[in-house]
Amino acid sequence: LSVTTFTLTFFLNQSYALWRKCYELSRRLQGRLNDLGMTMAAHAARTVKMTAGAGGGDGDGGAGGGADYVSRYTAESSQILQVMARYIRMFNLMTYASFTRSHRPILTPRGMRRLVERGLLTAREREVLVDSELPPTQRHNAVLMWI
Repeated sequence: LSVTTFTLTFFLNQSYALWRKCYELSRRLQGRLNDLGMTMAAHAARTVKMTAGAGGGDGDGGAGGGADYVSRYTAESSQILQVMARYIRMFNLMTYASFTRSHRPILTPRGMRRLVERGLLTAREREVLVDSELPPTQRHNAVLMWI
């Protein structure tokens, strides 16, 4: 009985440690990708337009009313942010596909074609990834280079 208890305890402890490490790395990756997206959004070029406020105020755009400033991304900034967001999603998806067997079908030729059909990759991007000399489990590194 003590050998069985020891074996189960050891196995459970090792499994939990592995799960915890994967969870920690996943959250860290998610955080850095979020940082990247926020940094790009903060530094993207914008157009600023002043609009009349709803009430009398000091014109600083605060709670007192007055002038409000509306900021919108320029067309070029919006386009590049959308492409970068798609690349970040692809990097995330391909990273997990390279680490877990449950997502590995994404890296197959059929999976890559499906990503194009769903609009996650362009046909040209799929060709570049498939024709590269990288193994399928390392394709996320190519997407990271695009970012």
